[in-house]
Amino acid sequence: MHDAPSPTSSRSRAVYRAVHDPDGPATLSTTVVHALADCMGVDPTAGRISLYDAVDPDALDALFRPQYDGTPRTGGRLSFVVDDHHVTVTAEGEILVEPPVRR
Repeated sequence: MHDAPSPTSSRSRAVYRAVHDPDGPATLSTTVVHALADCMGVDPTAGRISLYDAVDPDALDALFRPQYDGTPRTGGRLSFVVDDHHVTVTAEGEILVEPPVRR
């Protein structure tokens, strides 16, 4: 798990990027929570971030889990919103978090 996202530029908003390691100890949903926490500047263990209102964490983990024969899934992507942060997860393990636009 690489849970230290790096800001990049996209349409005048900062986009935080993290990459999930499917061979690491963390689940994909845990990596997403850590990426959101880093983007929001909060402690991921404080319980402030919940994926349940946007996506079922178990379903997210299963969606991008390797196929039954062990081959990785490719080409898929899922987007959802958590606390006004737009999250996109790809089958390749990329996690992009766009914070809300501040006015």
